[in-house]
Amino acid sequence: MTVSHLMSEHNADSGRNGTAPSLDTLIVSVPVSAEKLAEVKTHFKTVHVFAEDETVTKEAAREAEVWYCNWFGIPKEIEYEDVPNLKLVQLTSAGANLALNSPALRNEEARKKIDISSASGIHAISIPQWIISQTISLYMHLYLQTFNMRTWNRDIPQLPQHKGYGSSGKSLYGKTAGLLGYGHIARETARLLKAFNVNVIAANSNGQKRGDDGYIIPGTGDADGSIPSAYYSTSDEESFKTFLSKSDILIASLPSTPQTRYMLNQELFSLLPEHAVFLNVGRGDLVKSEDLLAALASGPLSGVALDVTDPEPLPDNHPLYSHPKVIITPHTSANVEGYFDVGADLLIENVRRVRKGGKAINKVDPKRGY
Repeated sequence: MTVSHLMSEHNADSGRNGTAPSLDTLIVSVPVSAEKLAEVKTHFKTVHVFAEDETVTKEAAREAEVWYCNWFGIPKEIEYEDVPNLKLVQLTSAGANLALNSPALRNEEARKKIDISSASGIHAISIPQWIISQTISLYMHLYLQTFNMRTWNRDIPQLPQHKGYGSSGKSLYGKTAGLLGYGHIARETARLLKAFNVNVIAANSNGQKRGDDGYIIPGTGDADGSIPSAYYSTSDEESFKTFLSKSDILIASLPSTPQTRYMLNQELFSLLPEHAVFLNVGRGDLVKSEDLLAALASGPLSGVALDVTDPEPLPDNHPLYSHPKVIITPHTSANVEGYFDVGADLLIENVRRVRKGGKAINKVDPKRGY
């Protein structure tokens, strides 16, 4: 553990007024670069830094007013009684379901006293790139070329042939991508897809266009929600079915909630256009693995890319691992260089806002789970 004690000019006159908390003491328990950590330290009087494999001391926990931690939330060895001064928890994940179940945060008193901020928005520089790369891989059959052939052979038996040109891929040009959930990840994905002349449609809970008032990295996303050519409602059965019937590329980025759990099934997959592909970067319990396998067997799904699964992790020798039309990564689509540094920028902004008596960006609603 390292501890820094300082009070920067910024922190000394940080706009505190009335009952706004001072937020002077921070715990950092994620790997931030030395350069970014030096910047973070200028915003606090005391900073306790713990390596990911290091046990957080009860003494530091008692002092902490702010905690910058990973998706698991406060470490399990820390109870609510150990954090009497804690006011703000900044997560590094968009989802908060794991953090809300940590011992220090799972009771009602803790949830009333401690604000939790998700990292929704920081994934705009990572997960959308995974989505684009996997979509291209599915459309151009790169995964089969790489893993099935291991030889210079243009003909792959599993794939259609195109007049002497060997195995045929598909073009993104003119296809329709259905974005199931239209948060930060989906909005940046939509922006990137437009470069391929893809028609974008979106489905959310009410089917209404809305702006993005969360954390936006400059140059990313769709702040005013203008990219989709149409919006559909997941709460309206007919609207949702119409959305699915138009989605050549179905991209899901939903959190895990009672409303989204097993929202998709084999029957709904059957509504997709012929040769549709499905990508999931949200939570695995959106669809049961058995329904995915059935949809791949009976159509119309021609390919699937998953960064999340049900269950997660998948057990060894699960049939999805060896399926020729499935790509699986182990919940790593967000893992890019500088990930925790970008999260630290959000931490600094949220501390600034709360010190001025405002509300943190991405404040989690414990009842909704995000």
